[in-house]
Amino acid sequence: MTLTTKQELKNNWVVLAIAFALVFFSFGVPNFSLPWIYQPAMEEFGWTNAQANLLSTAKFLVGAVAALGMGIMIDKVGGKFSVLLGALSGGFAMLLFLVATNLPVYYLAGGLLGLSASSIVAAMKVIVSRLFDINQGLAIGIVLGGTSAGQLVMPVVWSPLLDSGMNWREIFAWLSLGSFLISTPLWIIFMSRTGSVQDTINASSAKHKDGLTMWGHFKEVCQEKGFWYLAIAIFLVSAVDQALMQNYVTFLRNDRGLNHRDFYWLISLVTVLAIASKIGSGWIYDKYSIPGIRFFYFLLGVSVILALPVTGLATMAIFLTVRNIAHGGMIVEAPVITKHYLGPRNLGMTIGIVSVCVNLGFAAGPPFLGYLYDLNGNYTMGFVIYSGIAFLACALLLPLKPRYWTPPSKRESQEDGENVSGLQPSGA
Repeated sequence: MTLTTKQELKNNWVVLAIAFALVFFSFGVPNFSLPWIYQPAMEEFGWTNAQANLLSTAKFLVGAVAALGMGIMIDKVGGKFSVLLGALSGGFAMLLFLVATNLPVYYLAGGLLGLSASSIVAAMKVIVSRLFDINQGLAIGIVLGGTSAGQLVMPVVWSPLLDSGMNWREIFAWLSLGSFLISTPLWIIFMSRTGSVQDTINASSAKHKDGLTMWGHFKEVCQEKGFWYLAIAIFLVSAVDQALMQNYVTFLRNDRGLNHRDFYWLISLVTVLAIASKIGSGWIYDKYSIPGIRFFYFLLGVSVILALPVTGLATMAIFLTVRNIAHGGMIVEAPVITKHYLGPRNLGMTIGIVSVCVNLGFAAGPPFLGYLYDLNGNYTMGFVIYSGIAFLACALLLPLKPRYWTPPSKRESQEDGENVSGLQPSGA
């Protein structure tokens, strides 16, 4: 059956809504809580900035391994159990912060958060990429808007509760209720139903080659020169994006002397742009493919530079506006460029491999920026370096052309009588 753009969205709107909620509670809530706990944790236990930021490293290193495992699992047996694992492990991780009074337990909680986030996000990237061909970028943008929804809500939660004197570990434990009472039951109810969507989610990959291992698939993929440009670029922008995300609250407090009571509302306000940008960037990627991704990489570098002149609310508003628009294009781009450049074959394993690059970037970026802060006493040098890294990532994508993507002009001409998958190799 031939599907148009609107029909594809209409047929799958329920899974988009549930996937949004899952990503919000398992990735958005914990990830955007982390910037608010570093300062209280350092004050409570005397940890350094780098030590506190290593929580995100533990989270994303475990996430890198989990992303590979989820990719294999989804290709082999489908996405039902990997998503359930992610939802439950996230809830247990947030509860574990109640007893995170030393660094080992603190990092263990971070590792479980990484298992949860990668299980959910990697699974949703593959599931949505299976269900959507014409609107892949837009659909992923909608789902991953759940990450930025966490950035919208968490300042409103954390700032008043910290001001009330509530311990940061207790706040984290209360937030676990979202996983236990909302996202997990939602997924169980949805997957208990029968239908074509559930069949697609539960199925092993239709394009999976029997007997091909992850290592065998990786050897095939890495022989493509363009893969390394893609992988390195994604690693670099992920490092920059997450470093800025994990350190911006400390930067505004310590480097610029701003009170979080004065700016938390602004962070929530402009975060609406990040949610809109995730959806908008997905639409841009569907329309322009890799050139659209390069634009958001460039904008990320600009946003880091704009942090340097922040002195008050006006300059902070400019910085946060550009920052959130640029951030909206991150993460969304990874599954899109994977499918457009490397194709749909063994998609779960390929997205798993690319997700490793994302998570390794997430792991490396924050503690190194924290180290530069400890070394220099401020973030200025670190921001200059990280801006240059984002521009380098943009340049690395210049040689890449989409190979498994149909431009909208050709797609529209086919909609009258042909099946439009959006996956034809360019030039085919």
